[in-house]
Amino acid sequence: MDCRFLVLTVFLALLSTALAQFEIVRDLIEFNVAGHPVLHKDQKWPFDPEIGKRRSRQYQELNGVLGEKAIERLGLGIDGYDRERLAKQRARDEGHLNGVDYLTP
Repeated sequence: MDCRFLVLTVFLALLSTALAQFEIVRDLIEFNVAGHPVLHKDQKWPFDPEIGKRRSRQYQELNGVLGEKAIERLGLGIDGYDRERLAKQRARDEGHLNGVDYLTP
């Protein structure tokens, strides 16, 4: 076997080991000390601070002024039996003032 080939093989093996250790050290510094590279990227998000005022009318039509329609829809469920539940709730609350018994005789 040629001596130069053996020396070159050993040199490349040592060089690859050193580079792997350097990458480990570089990764430790980069990800633990400096932070993940994604944290240092600038992001641009379109933002309109007036959109809440413009969408308020749409929200109130859909969910009520204080969200009472949304709360009622949540209470009716999403399994397709919402009309049956609503009928049961209305029958249960018949004659009550918002569910308060002590005001009715």
